[in-house]
Amino acid sequence: MIALLVALFLAAVATGCSKIVAEHHARMLARISNTTKDNEMIAYLITKYTEQAQKNPGDYSIHVRLGNLYELMFDYKHAEEQYKTAIDKSPYGVYSSYLGLANLYLKMGKYNKALRIVKRLKNTDHKPLLIAKGDFYMNLGDLLWQKNKYNDAVKQYKIAFFYYKKVDSNKKDSAVVGILDCYNKIADEDFKHHSILKAIESLETALLYKETPIMYYKLAILYKDVDPVVANKYMEKTYALDPGIINFDIYEEILIKLVKQYYSEGKDVETDLYKHKLKSIKTFQKRYVISEKDVTINIEKLEVKNNLFKTKQTVKVKFKIENTSKHDFNTLFVIAKLRYDNKSKEIFNHKFYTKKSPLKSRSESPSYTFKYTYSDKDEIYTAEKVNLDFYAGKKENMRKIPVYSVELQRF
Repeated sequence: MIALLVALFLAAVATGCSKIVAEHHARMLARISNTTKDNEMIAYLITKYTEQAQKNPGDYSIHVRLGNLYELMFDYKHAEEQYKTAIDKSPYGVYSSYLGLANLYLKMGKYNKALRIVKRLKNTDHKPLLIAKGDFYMNLGDLLWQKNKYNDAVKQYKIAFFYYKKVDSNKKDSAVVGILDCYNKIADEDFKHHSILKAIESLETALLYKETPIMYYKLAILYKDVDPVVANKYMEKTYALDPGIINFDIYEEILIKLVKQYYSEGKDVETDLYKHKLKSIKTFQKRYVISEKDVTINIEKLEVKNNLFKTKQTVKVKFKIENTSKHDFNTLFVIAKLRYDNKSKEIFNHKFYTKKSPLKSRSESPSYTFKYTYSDKDEIYTAEKVNLDFYAGKKENMRKIPVYSVELQRF
């Protein structure tokens, strides 16, 4: 296994694709234990390639492989020496040795040295090189992000985006995610320091890369006390795309500000328009919006049973729905999921109630039951911890809020 993993790693390095190298390296380091056998195998390969380097003094690729192997041993000093030797022997147009050294410097925290190495690479339209450069700047952005240096990280993600976009690589979407995440963090920091206008500037810059409901929503909140007209513009976009994320008390506050503003300016048409919008939003909130305080899942019975040969487990649930809100539930969508290892699997999805047969305010439903079976071939079976989570909502195309969670006792 160790020999195969090392071989795959070295093959990836030969292509000069730094992200692939990083991914292979990460996977290998996760799997390779520091056993004597593993270290002996790597030491054997180092000896083998060292002998090959002596027999083939002009072959730069052997030194790249040696650099990779020393990295696996966390011997960064010798890895650096090998990459430098590879650079000295590399023919024009070869970049794997440069990227090997640059990414090593990233691991060593020598970011400026890494940047100087990458900047030595000639600018060409060679697609693999441009993607590899993008990968390098993504890696640097990730490292800076982990150190909470969001202003520095976003610059690297933008450079990565530039290279990915130039060759129309799908990886540009990952760069955009990094850019948006950074601007979100920067805006949050600005807001904490009462720099509202700077926070607005950060989020509106993020919109140049991708427009998202959460960006619109945050801008609506920030503009609320600055410019209610603009705040409403962003809130309307949020409402059209994902009304489930909106705090409707804030939305109503914005509309009330507009009603007062237009009334004071003597603009009767605009005043009536926003009065009507305010009424519509209140109606929408009454019909479709719920909070955690509005609904309760009361579990009557929850058990997990194994079959005779312990190759399957069945989750059996019996529950009631309690309407703790001041409005009737004419419709309620309830979803149940099993959550494990940062994953989840939907096991129940049902629409309850109608206008003719609602769940009345301050009342409890009759009992409902469902069951779900999984086998030892499913990931859930081997998970250390599994939670049963319930979600509820009044509208099908709106996100459902979490209303109940419990850890399953399976063994």
